[in-house]
Amino acid sequence: MIDIPPNPFRVFEVDNQHPFVVDALRERKHYEACWCGSGKKYKKCHRGRGEEQPYTLGKILNLQRKVFWRKRGCMHPLASVDTCRGKIIDAHTIQRKGPLERIVSSSGHVMQFQVTQEGGAAEAKPISWRKASVFPGFCSFHDSSLFSPIERSTFTGDHKQCVLHAFRNVCNEYYRKQALVESLEFQRSVIDRGMEIDRQINIQLSISGNIEGQKKSLEENGNYRDILEEAIRRDNYDNFESACYFFNGKLDVVSSSIIHCEFDFRGNKLIDMWDISKDAEMLSHTVVNTDGGGAIIFVWLKGDPHPERVVESFDDLPDDEKGDIFVQYCLVNCENTFFSHQWWDALDDNKQKRLQEYANATYYEGGAYTANEQRLVDWMMV
Repeated sequence: MIDIPPNPFRVFEVDNQHPFVVDALRERKHYEACWCGSGKKYKKCHRGRGEEQPYTLGKILNLQRKVFWRKRGCMHPLASVDTCRGKIIDAHTIQRKGPLERIVSSSGHVMQFQVTQEGGAAEAKPISWRKASVFPGFCSFHDSSLFSPIERSTFTGDHKQCVLHAFRNVCNEYYRKQALVESLEFQRSVIDRGMEIDRQINIQLSISGNIEGQKKSLEENGNYRDILEEAIRRDNYDNFESACYFFNGKLDVVSSSIIHCEFDFRGNKLIDMWDISKDAEMLSHTVVNTDGGGAIIFVWLKGDPHPERVVESFDDLPDDEKGDIFVQYCLVNCENTFFSHQWWDALDDNKQKRLQEYANATYYEGGAYTANEQRLVDWMMV
């Protein structure tokens, strides 16, 4: 079994000798840079922060939502005022007329693990299939033209189709990382209003570390996106590898994402993700529908050893275990995973509890994936 830590967040102990704490507590002039890292002058930031009126949680979440979901322009490699047409639309990273259609309920909903508005644990909840897996990433013209080989054609395992799925995943992840950094910057400016200095330092140190890590991930994602954009401009996808695993069975779970390769399916550690001086390699996965069931698609940059090891470790799994273990992998690593209400209700309480633990874990510490005796899905590789 994979090792899910009891605390969903990694805890670090910090004393008063930590450089961030020392800097926050020292005397500073009003025109100096604020200790929190916002880049603002102290007098415009944390000077007097403890006396400010706190915002309600509802107000913070509402304002943060506006920051996160603002439209940031078309992400097509050739996007410009001359080539873009139509408004920026909510693009589906998982095809609505395809995989999502296979799991939608009669009421027009699919299931997803979602965090409550109060910030509690993620729970399996319904979401409209029209809103599932969307992000405002492309103008209507470029979304339709660029992805027509996967939206209007049957999936055959063609290499170009695979890479286009990966590009959409990369754009979605880039958008969300960029939005998350901006959201954290917003949090930095309001979340500790009215608090004592010790609590301010605790919160700002956590936000500062989070922003640093997210910016590193954004940089890695941006580099990957640059290579994909060049491939699309040249219509040459030789710099990428792809692997497809077709299966027969009911498509109850769908997922798509681009993930840093920290562990393989055997639980072997490939990189220390807590060391941001190291560059992590990335692996895209997508689940698509086919006439007999579906297919799992992996795409990675040619020459990157870590994603290749992840795919090799998946390939080594017994065929009758691949589907079950892949679903576990998705729930541990990927928020952009959806499933049918019928499938979820059919799971026993222990399986539901375990999968909820997977979905709530922000990290895990290795351990090989093992298949359930009663498989989560009936996918038979072909």
